[in-house]
Amino acid sequence: MARTWSAVLARLGVPTGDGRIIDPAGGSSRDLPLPISWQELSDDGHNRSRVVARMETLRIADGMVTAAGTMLEDIPYAVLEQLEAGVIGPSVDLDDIEYVMDDQERIVITQWRIAGATLVAIPAFADVSFTLDPLPAEPVEVAEPVVADALWASAAPEQLPPAEWFARPAFDALTPLTVTPEGRVFGHVAPWDQCHVGLPGCVTPPSSPSGYSYFHVGEQRLADGTTTPAGTLVAGPRHADLAAGFQAAQQHYDDPAAAVARVIAGEDEHGVWVAGWVLPEAAPEAVETFKSSPVSGDWRRVGGALELIGVCSVNVPGFPVPRARVAFSSGAQRALVGAFGIMPATGTWEDAVRPHRALEAEYNEQGARARLAWALATTEEH
Repeated sequence: MARTWSAVLARLGVPTGDGRIIDPAGGSSRDLPLPISWQELSDDGHNRSRVVARMETLRIADGMVTAAGTMLEDIPYAVLEQLEAGVIGPSVDLDDIEYVMDDQERIVITQWRIAGATLVAIPAFADVSFTLDPLPAEPVEVAEPVVADALWASAAPEQLPPAEWFARPAFDALTPLTVTPEGRVFGHVAPWDQCHVGLPGCVTPPSSPSGYSYFHVGEQRLADGTTTPAGTLVAGPRHADLAAGFQAAQQHYDDPAAAVARVIAGEDEHGVWVAGWVLPEAAPEAVETFKSSPVSGDWRRVGGALELIGVCSVNVPGFPVPRARVAFSSGAQRALVGAFGIMPATGTWEDAVRPHRALEAEYNEQGARARLAWALATTEEH
């Protein structure tokens, strides 16, 4: 059976490694399907490449070019091996190009059309991805009925989540990250307006100028046939080094064995939220770690702003509001890590949200206790 794939092919409005910028307003594409090629040996441009996959869906939105499709049947095994190893990535192929030079002497591509993409060792954009979907599991006979609470964790990988699970949640209060028996995931990973004493400045979750595009580096297929950019929640074991740059930090969280949920991220008046589902193919031990541990967001400096690049489970329980660690360089905050607890849920969405609506009324009082505890803990550590 041919492998399916999803990808982030390009970033729009941000410079490539060699200083080119693709203007988001000037894009189009040729008619689908389009070719995905593989450059077997390094050469100028995308020379010495062969077609290995077909692009069947394409989306130009939210500062990204995303796509999905199917690998061809008769391709070298090395292609799959290199993709699984994460040593190659997509570089988009454009034609019908017009460009200008900006005041920093960078090429700004003002008109462009997508003609395909090529898998290369060094893509023009560092933060793109090409992900092979898991192969369907072999059918097995089940001796005993599977209990309802475990059904979502052992579902077949080809099962797809409802589109409404990835829609913007209508929270009317700060809501801890929640997992329902069906496998739906929703809640806040960080609230606004909570400073932590004992740290330089006022450490709060930053807003994402890119709309969380540095977190949405993957793509999720939905039950209605559409796809959406998405990020992955990871079951530990620990955060990336605070001194690491965002690309190295992203690679730290890129462990398929630790992936437990795929979600979208956004912002409302209460904080940074996520919404999505638990991956059916997630390892049972990773799911248990995720359900029983707090989660912690990881923000890294990208350009001139802090961007969320990962969310993982941690061993140390969090406060009702985030507990944060930060790294500073030359007086500027470079990284931020904040923990927030997960709440199991039963019943409907309304049943899951209702217990948390009283949380905001207690927020200020609990926040004061959290700040004091953090200050004491920081003093003891240093």
